[in-house]
Amino acid sequence: MLSTMKMVDSTYYRQTVGNYPSGVTVVTARDTETGADLGLTVSAFTSLSLEPPMVLLSIDARSKSHPHLMVGAPIGVSVLAEDQLHLAVQFARHGLDRFAGVNIVRRSSHRDNSTSIDGRDDVGVPLIGGAAAWFLGTVTDRYVGGDHVILTVTVDDCGWEEETRPLIYQRGKLHHWPDELG
Repeated sequence: MLSTMKMVDSTYYRQTVGNYPSGVTVVTARDTETGADLGLTVSAFTSLSLEPPMVLLSIDARSKSHPHLMVGAPIGVSVLAEDQLHLAVQFARHGLDRFAGVNIVRRSSHRDNSTSIDGRDDVGVPLIGGAAAWFLGTVTDRYVGGDHVILTVTVDDCGWEEETRPLIYQRGKLHHWPDELG
């Protein structure tokens, strides 16, 4: 006999999941046709594998940026620092230049090929300067997961700032790192 499962209310589910704190990232890439920088705020980010090094991202399928994040695309993930709350908001907004006034660091897959710049004409994936950590990689796979697109990314390079604490997202709000956690 087939049993029926009660569907969980989406609002209640979102509130429940929101109790799990996460970091806040800005995912970046370049439009392959125009060369324009693309970026969006993403909190659904996690480590996936150590060998090979991989991360996983979950992006709202309604996002205008996700169609540019195809398999093979170079991609950057910047884990925002606690003093970059304004960037989490800026990269979540629609209809504006998300990169306006942002310190961008461009990186290619080679560690020695990075530069801080103000313009956007240089090569490389844009990353957020001053971020707590960053990952540079290539989109390996894309999967549909309900109303989101799941991306697996093979990490080519990464780094972090020792004294920089990450921004935290929990219960629908952005928070600073608690002092007692150091």
